[in-house]
Amino acid sequence: MNADRDDERYRDILKKIAEASPFGSKRRELQPLTPQDRALDRINAVDALAQLSRRDYKRARCYGPKSLRGSAWSAAVVWYHKAGYHGYQTLYLLGVWAHYDSDQMLLSIAERHLPYRAPVYDAGVYRVAIQNSFNLYYDDAGGPPGAADKLLHRCPYQDKERLAQRQTLKDIVSQWQRKLETS
Repeated sequence: MNADRDDERYRDILKKIAEASPFGSKRRELQPLTPQDRALDRINAVDALAQLSRRDYKRARCYGPKSLRGSAWSAAVVWYHKAGYHGYQTLYLLGVWAHYDSDQMLLSIAERHLPYRAPVYDAGVYRVAIQNSFNLYYDDAGGPPGAADKLLHRCPYQDKERLAQRQTLKDIVSQWQRKLETS
């Protein structure tokens, strides 16, 4: 009788261990999707950008994609820097943003250049940290493109036009990939 209870307790402990998150990690609370999140999902933004970071480039290191969110915008972004010791000085961000202008939701596809902002540079720490996020070293939340950024495409989001918008995104990503391969 005791052996059965011990076996049951042992299985219960193993089950709890398997279901638990890694030690020290925060529990991830799912936030409800915003209209901007749904728009990016409908044009398949994250998957379109994911192909960029799956490849190896001779002269660049590419990371992401990552979904970002602000108070009135959502984005899917990838980032890269040039290979080599001084490549960290400028980070290139390619993203798709869903944001509002007045009462209309816009989709913006843009390339942003972010200068390095941290006070010191440690190549080993940077190499590990940049794989997950760029915020720490470039002091940027990844918000929608501004006047200084290179706007590649902007259009109003319309659900009935999502397939055409998806194709436009795919074409721009292909052009950007060729740019990475040749630069």
